[in-house]
Amino acid sequence: MADKMRVRVFVDFWNLQIQWNELHEKLGAQEKVTIPWKDLAPILCTEAARGQAVKFTGAAVYASIDPNSPKDKSLNGWLHHVLASYTGYSVVVKQRKPRKVIRCQEDTCKALVTTCPSCKAPLRGTTEKGIDAAIITDIPSQAFDDNYDMAVLVSGDADYAPAVGYVQKKTDKQIVQAFFKDHGDELRNSCWDHIFFDDLLPKLLPTSLHGTTATSKALPAKPAALKKT
Repeated sequence: MADKMRVRVFVDFWNLQIQWNELHEKLGAQEKVTIPWKDLAPILCTEAARGQAVKFTGAAVYASIDPNSPKDKSLNGWLHHVLASYTGYSVVVKQRKPRKVIRCQEDTCKALVTTCPSCKAPLRGTTEKGIDAAIITDIPSQAFDDNYDMAVLVSGDADYAPAVGYVQKKTDKQIVQAFFKDHGDELRNSCWDHIFFDDLLPKLLPTSLHGTTATSKALPAKPAALKKT
C-alpha cells in the first residue's frame, strides 16, 4: 500500500438524496437542506481513513432521471455542468423507464389500473434502471485495476452487498459504507467499516446551529414512484 491511503467514493445519488431529505424533515427543517457536494467526498475520505494520510482519487456519482420531466431536465444539467465540475467528481446518468403496468390482484379480475382510486390522477410512475448494475460493475473493476485502497460507498441498498463481499474476499481493498443509522443494515454488515451521516452533520454543515440547518429551495425531491432501500 502507498504511503497515503488512496480513497475513492461511489455515490448512489437518489439513495442519498431521499434519505438526506427525510433526515432533515425529522430534524424539523422547513425547506430542503443542501447536500454540500463540493466538500462531501473529501470529508468522507478523511472520516473513512480514521487518521491515516489520504489521497482522494475521485468520486463517482450515479443518478437517474426521467427524460419527460422538466425538473429532471434541470437536474441533468446540474449533474453534468455543476457537480461534474467539482474536483475529482464524475457522473453516470441513466434514464428511468416507465413502471410496469399495475393490475388488480384478484384472479377473477386482473383489470388494468391506470388512475389513482382516491384522487383519480393518472399513474405515471417510473423505475430506476441501470444504476445498481453500474455501481456493482465499477466497484469490483476499479478494485481489480488497483485504482483505490479503500472505497466509500454512499448507499443503503442491500443489492450491493454481494459485490462488496466479493471485493473484500478477493482483494486487500476495504469498503466503507456511508449512510444513515436507520437504514442500510445489510449492506453495512458486509462492509469493512461504516460512517453515519447523522453524526457528520456538524462537519458537513459547519455553519448550522444545533437543531437548525442552512436551506435551499432549489434541490431535487424524491422522483415519482422511485423507491430505494
